[in-house]
Amino acid sequence: MSWDAYCNLPSATCAAICGVDGTQWGKKGDWKSAKEENLKLFKVSRGAMCPVNGIKYMIVNESDGVFFGVKGDNCICVRKLTKCFLMAIGPKNSQSKLISEINGFAEPLAKGGY
Repeated sequence: MSWDAYCNLPSATCAAICGVDGTQWGKKGDWKSAKEENLKLFKVSRGAMCPVNGIKYMIVNESDGVFFGVKGDNCICVRKLTKCFLMAIGPKNSQSKLISEINGFAEPLAKGGY
């Protein structure tokens, strides 16, 4: 299975999986972020401003281990693991679906030590 498969969240317009050093392993859609931006997302906390694809998202909360932020009609979700992290962008009204989907993709990675 390629790393891109872990980014194939149905509710996401784009997504990525990266190592804790910010190196992108796989993506879905038009995900564009530099290694430095990815590192900021890995170190994300509530209240942080995180630029992705030229848009700054404000991280507003955490639910079920997933940090999420908003900008306009879109939201971003970030799920940190030990050796990698998953990120997804999608419609703000699909936030709960994105959180559930990203955790569903993260679970087998966590069990595998990632």
